[in-house]
Amino acid sequence: MFGLGVEARIGFSAAIRDESRLKAAEADMTICGRAMSLVQLTMVCWLGVAGLAMAQTDALQPTSPIEGVWRAQLLSEVTIQVCELGYCGFLTTIVVPSEGLSPEEAAAASTMSPDDFFDYRNEDPTLRNRPMQDLHMLTLRPGDKPTIFDGEIYNPQDGKTYSGYVELTGPDTMRLNGCVLYNVICRGEDWVRVPQAELDARLEAQPQQ
Repeated sequence: MFGLGVEARIGFSAAIRDESRLKAAEADMTICGRAMSLVQLTMVCWLGVAGLAMAQTDALQPTSPIEGVWRAQLLSEVTIQVCELGYCGFLTTIVVPSEGLSPEEAAAASTMSPDDFFDYRNEDPTLRNRPMQDLHMLTLRPGDKPTIFDGEIYNPQDGKTYSGYVELTGPDTMRLNGCVLYNVICRGEDWVRVPQAELDARLEAQPQQ
């Protein structure tokens, strides 16, 4: 057999060691690169999840102080929320005031459910059979000030729609103004926000299905 000389064997062994070191170094670099990539990917994923969580949190928060459930002077409640028209207000709680009612009428009203009330005073005869529950009463758009919202107000007491505006007078108070004669004459009513704790208590009190 042909064998290698001593110098050749030494040089070959050194080459093998150098190649092994090179491969080991490349492996270390690969592992390090993968580790760095994993760290970067983890950071990207974490930032993505954090961003999504922040976006979801922001989505749960009202985008405008006008949003929420508001109680009118006669204790009925209107829920204002974002809609395609801007902000829409819906009659979500109906309370029949006892003032002006006979004892018999008051007793009858106390036994009526929300489904028993209809928009019978509407100027449009074709709308007089629509239910009062969840009736669309307000259509509002941001005005020239952050606390002003202009729009239209439907008054079911006389069945007419008025131009008007809502002014936020505090974090939990507003003044609703319906106007006639090109906004020369306006009539106002103060509303208060229904506390979130009260809304949560109502939700908890509802029977579980």
